[in-house]
Amino acid sequence: MKITRRQLRQLIINEIRIKPGGDMDPEYSEKLTGMVDTGDEALINQADELAPMLGYEGDSFAQDFKKYNQVSIMGVVGEFAHYLTDEHMKMLMNVADKDLRYGLFSWAGFGFDFAGGGGRAISPDDFYEMQLRIAAKKKDITDDDREEHEGMDTGVAAAHKLAQAIMSLSKKTLVHMYTMEDAGIGDIRAGEGAINFYDPKYDALHKAGKLVITS
Repeated sequence: MKITRRQLRQLIINEIRIKPGGDMDPEYSEKLTGMVDTGDEALINQADELAPMLGYEGDSFAQDFKKYNQVSIMGVVGEFAHYLTDEHMKMLMNVADKDLRYGLFSWAGFGFDFAGGGGRAISPDDFYEMQLRIAAKKKDITDDDREEHEGMDTGVAAAHKLAQAIMSLSKKTLVHMYTMEDAGIGDIRAGEGAINFYDPKYDALHKAGKLVITS
């Protein structure tokens, strides 16, 4: 039986969807995961050295964990993931299941912070670079691409696609009611207090608890 490329991709995804360390003592798995999450090369190498001693049977706990994280977000960003750099993908993996705040950072543009004072999650510069790549549909962009998409409908559409994907990855994303209109998300109906979302996808995120409008 001939297998399609789509079916092959799904088989690969299913193969690495199981979180590394799932067959280990949960305490050991959590400690190894924490070491890899630091991003410190010395700790990552140490985690790989310790993993076999703690019962891990794979070749590299760190590499397997990275692949698992990538696959875990592909359902949300798979449509445009191949246009983004490895660093951008790390940022997206890092915001998964986190509480975020989406806002306008003065002249710098829109970006995401970790809610509760946790620092910058995706800076306006990084958001802009990701947005342009999605609009241009390629990883290596030129000045001509910037001129073609910056401030144009294609660039705006890409910004919404990216913002919606990040909100979907997050545990929840807070957006102030005054920022909502500036961001093209929606507005408050005068006299009603009800939110009028400009795009059904934002409405769906709001109903799912992923997008929270604050006052």
